[in-house]
Amino acid sequence: MAQPNPRLNSHEDENRLARIPVDGLKPGMYVHDLGVHWGMHPFLHSRFELDQGAIEKLRKLGLKEIVIDSGRGKAATTTASGPTAEEEEQAVTAHEEAAGEPGEITREARRVIRNLLADARAGKAVDVKDVDQASAELSASLTKDRDAMLALGRIRSCDGYTYQHSVNSGVLFMAFAKYLGFPEAKVRLLGTAGMLHDIGKVFIADHILTKPGKLTDEEYKTIQTHAFKGGELLRNTDGVDPLVTKVAEQHHERVDGTGYPCRLERKRLSLEVQIASIIDVYDALTAVRAYHKGRPPTEGLAMIMKNAGTAFDDKLTQHFVRCIGVYPPGSLVRLTMDRLAVVLEPRENHPYRPLVRIIYDIQNSRELDRPYTVDLSTEPPDQRIERHEDPSDWFLRPEHYLPE
Repeated sequence: MAQPNPRLNSHEDENRLARIPVDGLKPGMYVHDLGVHWGMHPFLHSRFELDQGAIEKLRKLGLKEIVIDSGRGKAATTTASGPTAEEEEQAVTAHEEAAGEPGEITREARRVIRNLLADARAGKAVDVKDVDQASAELSASLTKDRDAMLALGRIRSCDGYTYQHSVNSGVLFMAFAKYLGFPEAKVRLLGTAGMLHDIGKVFIADHILTKPGKLTDEEYKTIQTHAFKGGELLRNTDGVDPLVTKVAEQHHERVDGTGYPCRLERKRLSLEVQIASIIDVYDALTAVRAYHKGRPPTEGLAMIMKNAGTAFDDKLTQHFVRCIGVYPPGSLVRLTMDRLAVVLEPRENHPYRPLVRIIYDIQNSRELDRPYTVDLSTEPPDQRIERHEDPSDWFLRPEHYLPE
């Protein structure tokens, strides 16, 4: 079980705390944690109410985000319910900008999908040429910096979840296709298929798509219609490859015949559809929204593996785990030397000993002023990963420590 962050005093405090990007700060918000040692900031106290002058100082310090207490300060009544959709979107944008070129390409792909979904929802004709171009650019970026792209894709905002999930599914689809040795033309086609697989959700009411609680039987039946409706839309759209349509229509089918909409079994499911079913579930499980938890990548992979041989093809699932890595890029892990580290790159011949960046001293309860990189595959056996950690337990954002 993860050790709680020593900076949190109670369960009530934890529920009031939220990370806010510096660009999203407003006067009246109450600072709970600046995330830096007291000697590295110009303020008399580490916890205080913000005014415009303090916000400007924080910007000059170069901080990306801080922890605010939504239950204190003049802004308590407006922040206690959590961040707005705009603030969440700003947080996602900040992460993309910090990632450099991979973030810029990802952001553009998300813009393309957002606009395409808006057109489809409005009943306008859908043009997939921009999606094909986005696939080509994402594929090229994957070739240059695969691990940064995979880590970047986990960050979501609540308001933009559908189109963000679509883009990252395309990225995962292409990464896996490259791993399996598919030709580049097929890789790009599968990227387009991944980005369009959930287009049928434009026909589902928002109150069902965003419902926080359990769906009723009727609501679940409504959700299930998105696969058929997406396939129908793409089938009637010019320039769409039949494989893209098939992925949209069948990505919820399962090899044991338990999926929907047609309960197709393995022999009637193409390899590409079987891949799509794995990727769709993995990405949905591990997505980290800007201020909410997603399942750790290791847990997401474990859940996929649990269904290998039933819902998912066994050998294909094993290949997927090898492709992503036991500890995928962006994972937060605890090391035997009382340190926390962020996984940077897997090591193919050493799946449990990846390249990591050490960022936190557990014994002294502090972030390191100078994080450093270690290749665990070359370290002595006693220097290893003990387990995965939940970043929210430590108020850390692993993506901030990925190479730019």
